Amino acid sequence: MSSVSSTFNVSRIACHYRPLILIAAAVVLFGTFWFASRYPQLISKSKHVGDALPSMAYSSEVLHAAQDAPAWRKIIVGAVNWLDGMKIGMSFGVLLGALLHTFLRYYPLKIGKNLYLNSLKGALVGVPMGVCANCAVPTACGVTRGNGRIEVALGFLFSSPNFNPVVVMMTFMALPWAMGVTKYAIILLTILVVVPFTISWLERSKPLKTLTTENVDAACSIPIAPADCTERFGDVFKEMSRDFAKNVWMLLKPTITIMLLASLVSSAMLTLIPWTALLSEATPARMFLVGLVSVFMPVPIALDVMFAAQLHQQGVADGYVMLFAMTLGTYSIIPSIYLWREVSRPLAAILFAFFLIAGFITGLLF
Repeated sequence: MSSVSSTFNVSRIACHYRPLILIAAAVVLFGTFWFASRYPQLISKSKHVGDALPSMAYSSEVLHAAQDAPAWRKIIVGAVNWLDGMKIGMSFGVLLGALLHTFLRYYPLKIGKNLYLNSLKGALVGVPMGVCANCAVPTACGVTRGNGRIEVALGFLFSSPNFNPVVVMMTFMALPWAMGVTKYAIILLTILVVVPFTISWLERSKPLKTLTTENVDAACSIPIAPADCTERFGDVFKEMSRDFAKNVWMLLKPTITIMLLASLVSSAMLTLIPWTALLSEATPARMFLVGLVSVFMPVPIALDVMFAAQLHQQGVADGYVMLFAMTLGTYSIIPSIYLWREVSRPLAAILFAFFLIAGFITGLLF
């Protein structure tokens, strides 16, 4: 065996600076988010399933408004509490999206043209991530802006808040078995059939913007050794840091605007809608209205399970419990805005309508 193949030439590490930097950044990002924040937080939430929540949209308060406080104060307090509940997940989503965008610039991956398989791949990646549908938007945006496939991004977006192992455990512990099975069957249907079929159908008339890459088939795999192995580490690190910072800022600007608007609108809906009276009787008209608000509402991960479990323990009609379990947190106005602005308006409207109809029908059935 030659010395070239039997030993690792340390001097050739310069050929691999870029992938090593990206891997190190990913290890730091995932390690910090998963072990210092997300999974401890999810485990804590699982221990409080069924406890009274301060709101449908957040599980803890940094500010509190008295019952007799004016509506404007309640709206502001609710918005602040929602932003506080979303800050960690959304920060991770922005950083991960920027990292993916940077990665795809240097190493565009050949994913394939099978929309159904692509959606499944995105879903499998999303399972351990532990970000809500709202916080998954910057990550999805990083994928599509990096010339990734929209069905991969959507598979990730729907899988991450729902198929996380802790959230699945919470769902079947807190809710009747039939509700959990129904919810996950519909989400699987969404990932494996609805998303790829809808994209395929829309592509027949007009290519989606994110799918019109320069040459999907020419996308290369990660090179083992770049041709130029003479670059200095400092130069490579500076170049990649600059690209990463640019991608972070590109995602952060619209994210801040959307979050501020979403926090105020959702807080206003929670404050002004008479929820106690609305949920006192299960009628088709009321269920449709509740479903419309629930699909719209952006909430942190696992809040759908916690709020549905609270309603179940309070004796609220099973139809409403199933409706919130199905729609709250699965989709929201934030993914809708992302799809509307950057991918396809019909796709955004179709997915919103799909979850509204799915929640309405399952609510009526239960």
